[in-house]
Amino acid sequence: MKITTLFLFVLIFCLHAENTNSQNVRVTLKQSNAELENVLSDIEKQTDYFFVYNKYVNVNRKVSLDLNKRPLEEVLEHLFKGTDVKYAVDGAYIILSPQNTMNNSTSLITQQGRKVSGMVKDMNGEPIIGANIIEKGTTNGVITDISGAFNMNVPEGAVLQISYIGYLSKEVKVGKDTSFEIVLLEDNQTLDEVVVVAYGTQKRSNLTGSVDVVRSKDLENRPVTSASSMLQGKATSITFSTPTGGNTPGKNPTIQIRGQAALNESTPPLVVIDGIPSEMADFNALNPNDVESISVLKDAAASAVYGARAPYGVLMITTKMGRRNEKPTITYSGNYGVVTPVNMPRMADSYTFGLMKNQSKINAKMPRAFTDDQLDFILDNIQNPGKYTLSDLVPGDGNDWGWGNKSYCNNDFIDIWLRSSFRHQHDLSVRGGNDKTSYFVSTGYVYQPGILNYVEDIDNYSRFNINGGLETDITSWLKLTYRSRYSYETTKEPAFEYNQGRQRVYDFAFGAWPVTPIVNPDGYYNEGNRIGTGVGAGHRTDMQHRLDNILALDFNIAKGWTAHVDGTWRMNFQDYQTLRKPVYGLRPSGDQFTFGGTESSLAKQTGMTKYWTIQGYTAYEHQIKKHNFRIQLGAQAEENTYRELSGTAKDLFVPDMDAVSIAQGIRTFDDKINDWATAGFFGRINYNFDERYFVELNGRYDGSGRYSKGSQWGFFPSAFAAWNMSNESFWDGIKDVVNFSKLKASYGTLGNQGNSAGYLHIPTMEVKSESDWIFNGSRLPYVKTPGILNMSRTWEKITTLDVGLEMRFLNNQLSAEIGYFNRRSWDIIGPPTPKAAVLGTTAPQVNNAEFVTNGFEMQLSWRDQFSKRWDYSASFNLADGRSKVTKYNTSSNSFGQTSDGKEKWYVGKVFGEVWGYKVDRFLTKDDFDENGKLLVDQSKIHANWYPGDVKYEDLDGDGEITPGNSTVEEPGDKRIIGNTTPRFRYGINLSTGYEFEKAGRLDLSLFFEGVAKRDLFMDNSFYFWGTGVSNSFASSVYDNKWHMDFYRDETTEARLLEYMGENINSYFPRPYDNAEGKKNFQTNTKYLLSGAYIRLKNLQLTYTLPKHLISKAGMSNCRVYFSGENLFVLSGLPSYIDPEAVGGGRMYPQQAVYSFGVNVSF
Repeated sequence: MKITTLFLFVLIFCLHAENTNSQNVRVTLKQSNAELENVLSDIEKQTDYFFVYNKYVNVNRKVSLDLNKRPLEEVLEHLFKGTDVKYAVDGAYIILSPQNTMNNSTSLITQQGRKVSGMVKDMNGEPIIGANIIEKGTTNGVITDISGAFNMNVPEGAVLQISYIGYLSKEVKVGKDTSFEIVLLEDNQTLDEVVVVAYGTQKRSNLTGSVDVVRSKDLENRPVTSASSMLQGKATSITFSTPTGGNTPGKNPTIQIRGQAALNESTPPLVVIDGIPSEMADFNALNPNDVESISVLKDAAASAVYGARAPYGVLMITTKMGRRNEKPTITYSGNYGVVTPVNMPRMADSYTFGLMKNQSKINAKMPRAFTDDQLDFILDNIQNPGKYTLSDLVPGDGNDWGWGNKSYCNNDFIDIWLRSSFRHQHDLSVRGGNDKTSYFVSTGYVYQPGILNYVEDIDNYSRFNINGGLETDITSWLKLTYRSRYSYETTKEPAFEYNQGRQRVYDFAFGAWPVTPIVNPDGYYNEGNRIGTGVGAGHRTDMQHRLDNILALDFNIAKGWTAHVDGTWRMNFQDYQTLRKPVYGLRPSGDQFTFGGTESSLAKQTGMTKYWTIQGYTAYEHQIKKHNFRIQLGAQAEENTYRELSGTAKDLFVPDMDAVSIAQGIRTFDDKINDWATAGFFGRINYNFDERYFVELNGRYDGSGRYSKGSQWGFFPSAFAAWNMSNESFWDGIKDVVNFSKLKASYGTLGNQGNSAGYLHIPTMEVKSESDWIFNGSRLPYVKTPGILNMSRTWEKITTLDVGLEMRFLNNQLSAEIGYFNRRSWDIIGPPTPKAAVLGTTAPQVNNAEFVTNGFEMQLSWRDQFSKRWDYSASFNLADGRSKVTKYNTSSNSFGQTSDGKEKWYVGKVFGEVWGYKVDRFLTKDDFDENGKLLVDQSKIHANWYPGDVKYEDLDGDGEITPGNSTVEEPGDKRIIGNTTPRFRYGINLSTGYEFEKAGRLDLSLFFEGVAKRDLFMDNSFYFWGTGVSNSFASSVYDNKWHMDFYRDETTEARLLEYMGENINSYFPRPYDNAEGKKNFQTNTKYLLSGAYIRLKNLQLTYTLPKHLISKAGMSNCRVYFSGENLFVLSGLPSYIDPEAVGGGRMYPQQAVYSFGVNVSF
């Protein structure tokens, strides 16, 4: 209802909004002997106008006024009456220019010079009003008028310097030509740009923390379905990882800033949307087209005032709002895309598969999978397609239809299961405003189908968004802002057998026996190919509703003194259900049977999250000559409550009906409650002297309900300092070359409550459904007694030191930024000192661990023009970090992983390190004695070894290969052989654009991203079919040079040797069809792969239609574009392994997207 009311209000408002002018704007001024510059600043605060002037306008002139609510035009007449300054109003700008722009001291030059004229435009051909044109080395200059034109007198050979805020400066030499058309390039990192930071904004030139900014212009025309995907390559030190299960519809990459910041938990950054703390899921639920800008706060000092919620950095997202004094603008953006899986292997044909499968069986001392007669039949079917009927190929044995080695088809199930699909995305928005009010309303819809065949209707993701914002001046000192956002997401996926979802089809499709049929002779799907269970075994549906309502008030209390207060109420509702259905087939005998792993059941889970926050702050700023001061104080409180109810029901009376009430079998129910709250007080003091020396102090006093009394509160301070060297007088001599240079440093500490479970300071008793005691044939439920509590458990801390340098060269065309950071995470929750066994329970964890991360970041960018119509730009960013444990309480320095898959930590361990054996070569006959015993004993790995198996190096010289005690002190023959942490992540952005004369503009951009160093070890059957780590019906035999390159000698089966030949210098060892194959794939150097890669992540080709044509159709802007995602990749991995989604290989694959779209504004 609130959404509906908002939209009705905005619609009515749009219909009645009128364009305003300076006569409608009224101003109150009471100034006595004040400088004109201060008066103009006061007018800007009371209106939405901005003054544009150059240094020839004397803004130090003293004026006195006493005007109450007078029209702005009357005020301007009063201000400039009797002076040589004239003014012109254009849109939101008031242009001031002296009637005589020539300086008396240059009159002689003027008389001897020549008259030049010109037009200054932007890249879209629009005039730039108020641009400065200065004769280099003199004070002779003018500014452009409303049409972007200028006229001036200069001597022949003079150099004109053209500049304007937000654009790169340009120089033009006066020769024979006296008329110029000058195109200025937009400056993506203008120093006067206002950047959104924590609880406020700052000019970019005054920033002292480590902050990256991504603007809406950088995000245009990239048809991504989630907001987080837009960040790839646009900011340094952001790590993107493929989500668990792969790139399934609706899944988004996980994000970290400056790498992993905790030992055993994920470390996502805090997301702040329009000033409100949020979750990553809220960010991904946004409509990407509604995002105005993203600020990435990376160091502790920049994110300090957000306290305990922001130990891993902050993503500051600002969504679009209306614009004052602008007619209603309606914008439509839409695109259609073809989605295609990439890096997909091709399965070997059935005959090749049969030969290789037989050999792996023989090597494992197992019976052959296929007889010679069966292989002959399979080969004959391949060579003579259509010769045999389905009944011939799937004979059945009376009790079952053939699959595995009982059928003789020739199918590529990767090709059968995977397909291309079509996605589409549509967005519609309205924005505008008058002098008092602005508004923005948008709606969006995205549909993203999956790439699985047969199950198109239950393998997809869709999202619907509504976003509204209203900003209005209630009085001259009070502004109200209201925002409302709603999103509805639906994700569907097939359940398959055993409710394993899509993972079940990955396991099968990527490792299927190609002899398996699609359907049996009776028309039913074959049980072995998973198609039947995909189509008929039910589906999962996940529905998410998110609603945010934000109300904010901004107060102008007095000159320089402002205040802000806002309140947010958020509700997230999740409805998740799995409807499983039995799948039936017929045996050759005609008897019906149920496919394994299918059943009739319904599982439902409903969750409700309610969140509220109130935050307020006040700020006072004051300038005393060259000293600028600002102080800010604020407080914030938030509370989050979560309620969940879930249940399952078996044997539905009607299997297709998702209703628990019709269940005939067992029903079970459960619930979950999770509440938390935080509160904090924060302060910030800023000081800068003459825009040269900057100091900022921050502090936050935070409290969390996750800890016990006495440990709930902590104070976390930070400090910045910066020196703008380019504003020093000694810099003037090189300022034409080095236009800007700033050295900055910061140091700060943040608290971290991380993913800590609540109530750890409260004794709790866990209910268990089954005990070890049996009564009346059943295990009794019981309640566990509470464990020992750690009442002093408190905040983890993160302390960060940052040092950086920013520089700009050659009229700001070349910009560079480099920084170093040291992040120390301490008081991390770690294991306690072991207690005596007589204690009867384990001791609680304590704050006692520590690790340090060191890294650097750098960015380079260049912008220039080949000609006045043809511009180009290039940028490069690079970041790296390395983490090392410096304190950890452990009785032994063990390496590897625990039984539940968690890393074992020890002092000195580098994150991502890989321990393994060094491989010498393959074993030969010479490595065995006359009794067949290995000369260097490898029996601690496996008892049986043969030529073609891996020969490990005896590094400790004891005559045998062992892992020792798997400790740093006694590693046996294992050593650190690599590291899985992605190192030296980089992004490359290239773009060029050409503006045709009266024919529009064509733009091309390319974005590459990659990793320069990473080590990967794969030991599964996706990597090589002969590892023996998968079951016999998931062998992953692919028709590529890697899978065919396995060891074959004279002992290999004759039929295989005849078909493929010997290969004793192969890449892969002897294949095995059982667990014995693991002996060759102990973590080792031979199969340690390079995960370095470079990927063309995005290519865009955009054509902007000329305004003089589209204006006839009532359009103000029209762009059409092509966009390609994931177009190619170069890596050190086999071509069937994607470097961004390595894992076990069997997961939802990476996808290329080819999109065509249009963006139109009216």
